Amino acid sequence: MKGLVISFLFVLLILVLSAGAAWGQATAQISGTVRDSSGAVLPGVEITATQTDTGIARTTITNETGSYVLPSLPLGPYKLEAALSGFRTFVQSGILLQVNSNPVINP
Repeated sequence: MKGLVISFLFVLLILVLSAGAAWGQATAQISGTVRDSSGAVLPGVEITATQTDTGIARTTITNETGSYVLPSLPLGPYKLEAALSGFRTFVQSGILLQVNSNPVINP
């Protein structure tokens, strides 16, 4: 019986410690505004951030002011692409998201 109680307490301790690590995970975001060569904003641009370690991608579309936000991204290295028909695709790699970092990238 004593061994069972000790085992239970050990498992409970492991669960409590791992739950704290899960709650402590931080995220970051990438945002910006897309403009053409004349400085005019570009709505409807497809923005894709790909975490290069995992290949997981998140996509959004720029709004009527050419702005975009990709919130709650897991930390790590990213590549950002901006694509719109009739325009050259913008690609920037080597973006490193760290705890609470919020880089502004204006393609």
